[in-house]
Amino acid sequence: MGLDETYWLSGLPEPLHSDFDVEKEIFVPMRDGIRLSTDVYLPSGATGPLAAVLIKTPYDKDIGEGAVRTKWVEYFVQQGYAVVVQNERGLLFSEGVFDDYLEGASTDGSDTVDWIVQQPWSNGRVGTIGCSSSAEHQWPMAAGNNPGHVAMVAGASGTAVGDVPGNHTRGAFYRGGIPMLSNWAHWYGRFVPTERPLLPADTTQEQRQRMRSLFSLSMRKGWRPDSPEVLRHLPSKDVLRAAGGPFTPFDRYMTLTPADPEWDDVEFVGAEDRPRVPALHINSWHDLAAGETTRLFSHLQQTGAPDQYLIMGGGPHCSIWQELPYRITKARAKAMFAGMTTTEMEATPAPDMGSFVFGDLHLGDVRYRGVDHGYPKLYLAWFDKWLRGQENGITDMPRVQLFVMNQGWISADSWPHPRAVPVTFHLTADADAWQRNEAGGLSLQAPDEDAADSFVYDPLNPTPTLGDELGFHAAKDQRPISIRRDVLVYSTAPLERDVTVVGPIEVVLHVSTSAKDTDFIVRLVDVHPDGTAINLAHDGLRLRYRDGFDEPRTAEEGKVYRIVIPDMVTGNRFLRGHRIRLEISSSSFPAYERNLNTGGANFDETEAVVARNTVHHGPSSGSAITLPVLPD
Repeated sequence: MGLDETYWLSGLPEPLHSDFDVEKEIFVPMRDGIRLSTDVYLPSGATGPLAAVLIKTPYDKDIGEGAVRTKWVEYFVQQGYAVVVQNERGLLFSEGVFDDYLEGASTDGSDTVDWIVQQPWSNGRVGTIGCSSSAEHQWPMAAGNNPGHVAMVAGASGTAVGDVPGNHTRGAFYRGGIPMLSNWAHWYGRFVPTERPLLPADTTQEQRQRMRSLFSLSMRKGWRPDSPEVLRHLPSKDVLRAAGGPFTPFDRYMTLTPADPEWDDVEFVGAEDRPRVPALHINSWHDLAAGETTRLFSHLQQTGAPDQYLIMGGGPHCSIWQELPYRITKARAKAMFAGMTTTEMEATPAPDMGSFVFGDLHLGDVRYRGVDHGYPKLYLAWFDKWLRGQENGITDMPRVQLFVMNQGWISADSWPHPRAVPVTFHLTADADAWQRNEAGGLSLQAPDEDAADSFVYDPLNPTPTLGDELGFHAAKDQRPISIRRDVLVYSTAPLERDVTVVGPIEVVLHVSTSAKDTDFIVRLVDVHPDGTAINLAHDGLRLRYRDGFDEPRTAEEGKVYRIVIPDMVTGNRFLRGHRIRLEISSSSFPAYERNLNTGGANFDETEAVVARNTVHHGPSSGSAITLPVLPD
C-alpha cells in the first residue's frame, strides 16, 4: 500500500531540527591521493547514527548554481539527515585536473561513500541526489555498486548516458553526429575549465575556510562563452579561444567524431554496466537529454535492475528541481550566504508549479501528483525508505509516471508506454500549402505521386535557434522560423479529435543535396488554432553519417539518400483543432554546430559552401514521421 494521501496533500513535513552545524573545506582523500573539497552539515542536537545525503557538484557551493542546491541541503538537514556537499575533481577548491567529462566520477564517488560510512555520525547508508551535473556523476558511481550507496535521485542526468541500446549521442554531445554547440560551449567555458587558479598543496582547512569566505574560484560573471558573436567564430573548434577563455575538454571534443575511440575514456554509463542502486530517473520533456534519460531507464529495466522508476514531468532543464521555497534561517545566512541579505535571497522565488509558464508555453499544473511540493515530498519518502528503513509504501507507485502536456499525469509499468501504437504521418504534396507558407502536408494516407521540395542552406546565414535549449526559453513560438525560405514546413489539417503522443519518435526522410555534406534538422511542433507554434522536440543528422557513425561518406550531388532521425521523444496531447507539424531545415544555430557543406572535417574550416537541399516524398522515396499514439 502506498503512502497515505494525507502525506501528499499536507504541506512540507515540519522540520525535525531547527538548526544545523556545518564544517566546511574538509579535504577528503581519494584512492590516488587527490583531495576533494567537502562540506558536512549535521542537524544540531541529533542523536544516534545518521543517514547521509551526498551532493556532488562542479559549481561554487556558495553562489550561483551551487546556491540553488543549498535549498536541498537545508531541507534534508532539517529532516534529520547528514548532508555532504562536495566539489568534483579538478574544480574550485578540489585538487586534481578536469581533463575529461565526468572526470573521476566512478572512483571518486565510491571513495567518498566509503569515507562517509566511516564517520562516527554515519549509519552506513548514503543516498545521492541532484540535477544536471549533480545527477550525471551518480551513474558512473552507481555502476560500481558500492554497498554503502543505497539509493539515488538523478534529475536530468541523460548527459551521463553512453552506449546503452539505441543511444548514439555520447551523452547528448551530438545529435546525429552534429555537435550541440551552444550548450556545451557555455557549460565547459563557464564552469569546468582545465586551466584554473590553484591553491598551494599545503593549505590548512582553516586557511581554505577563510579564503572561501572572501574569494571565489569560479569564472567571472560577465564572461559569456555562448554569446552569438563568440559562437559565430570559425573554425568552430576555437570558439572558446576566440572568447579568450581557458582551455577545457570542449576544445578537444570538438575535433572528435562520434565514433572516435577517445570517447571511450569518458566515464559514461554504458551497455556493459549493471548498476543495482534503487533510482528515481527524473526529467522533463524539454530537457536537452530527455531521450537519453528514457533510454537508460529502458536499458536498466531490460537488464533486470531492481527498483528503477521513471518520472517525466513538464518543463525545461531542472525546472522541477526548483520547487522548494527559500527559508531564511540564521544558520543559513551565516553558513551559506555570507554577504547576501534575506531580501536578496527571497527576490528569486520558486516557480509557480501550479500554473507553470516557460517561454511561450503555458503548461498549467505540472506539480507532481498535483500537490504543492510534490517532488520534495517524493524525494524525502524515497530516502526515508532506503536510508532509514521506513516501510512507507513508496515503492508501490507505478514504475513509469509521465506528465502529458495538455492532459496531465498518466502511468505505466514500462517504457516505452506499452499501449502506444506507432502511427505514421506521410509527407505529401499540397497545392494550397504555399498559401499557408508551408511546403506540404502530413497525412495518414501515403501519397500516390512523387514530389520534392527544395531550399537553399547558407552556413553564413543559418536558420537560427529559437527555443530548444536550456532554461526557461526552451519552448518558443516557432512562427519567426517557419516563415524562412530555408525551412520546409509540413502540417496536418486541424485535428478532428485529440491525439496523445507519448514516447520515442522516428523521422525517415529521402534527401539529396548539391554539396558533399550537409545537415538535416527536424522539429516536432504543436500548432494552436491561433497559429502559435510551440516546439516539442528536435533532432538532426549529419548526412555523412547516414550509414553509421563509423562509416562517414560524402554525398554525390543529386543522389537520393534514405536517412533515419530517431532521437526525439515527447509526451504531448495535440488537442482537437490543433495541427501536428514537422519542420525541416539544415541548421539550428547556435544550438547545433553549422555544417559548412565542404565534406571536410568541418571543425577546422573557415570557408563555407552554399547547398541546395531537397526532401523527396512519394511512392518511390517516401518521407514520414512515426508517432507513438496512445488510444483514448
